Parts: sequence; C-alpha cells; structure tokens
Amino acid sequence: MDPLTILLAKVLGVYLVVIGIALFARRKYFLAVFAGFVENRLLRMVVAIAELVAGLFLVLTHQIWSSWPAGIITFFGWAMAVEGVAYLFVPDRWINKMFRLFNTKVWYFVGGILAVVIGLYLISVGFGITLTQI
Repeated sequence: MDPLTILLAKVLGVYLVVIGIALFARRKYFLAVFAGFVENRLLRMVVAIAELVAGLFLVLTHQIWSSWPAGIITFFGWAMAVEGVAYLFVPDRWINKMFRLFNTKVWYFVGGILAVVIGLYLISVGFGITLTQI
C-alpha cells in the first residue's frame, strides 16, 4: 500500500475515533455548538477556509481510489473541499435549513458511531492491526 495512504489512514483514523467518541458522548454540547455556528458568520468563514485548505491538501496529494482505505481518504478530501466551498458560497438561509435538519441528537449518535467504525478501520489498516492480533 502507498506510504501516504498508510500515514493518512493513521491520522484520519485516530481523528475520526476521537471526534466520533466526542460526538457520541457529548451530543447536547454539540447541538449548542453547531446552533451557534449557523449564527456566527466569521466562524463559518474561518472554518470554510480551513476546511477548503485541508480538503485541497488531501485532494491534491492523495487522488487514489484503488483500495477501500485509499478511497475513504480521497472521499474525505473531496467532501472537505466541497463543504468548504459550500460554506463560502451557499446563502445563509440554506445553511440554516441544513443545520436545522441535521443538528439533532440522533444525527450525532449515528455520526459518532459511524466515525468510530470508519476510524477504527483506518487505524487497523494504517497500523497493520488485524483481529487476530487483538
């Protein structure tokens, strides 16, 4: 497997596990945080720029779709870049509607679980851990 894919699997895997556990454990906290995110245009601009730059780094350095781990990493890069562009150009009322739809305890529960599962998969690939080694 490509060394860059292995490195990114480690980084993105650990990141997803930490974020997933936080989303799962602190759903009420994240409801309030993201409710404020909708109202705070400066914060949204900063996040948009940071997410666009991070997404572009992934997209421009890792355009590999040949395996599941590589495809997941490349997908995350594209998703981050597209979301960053969306925050820059989509009207506030659309962002408000989107956040009202997704800013629920159920979404944070499901999102947290999905993030942990995908993160553990990437960690296992990145660090070469198999079920027989656990």
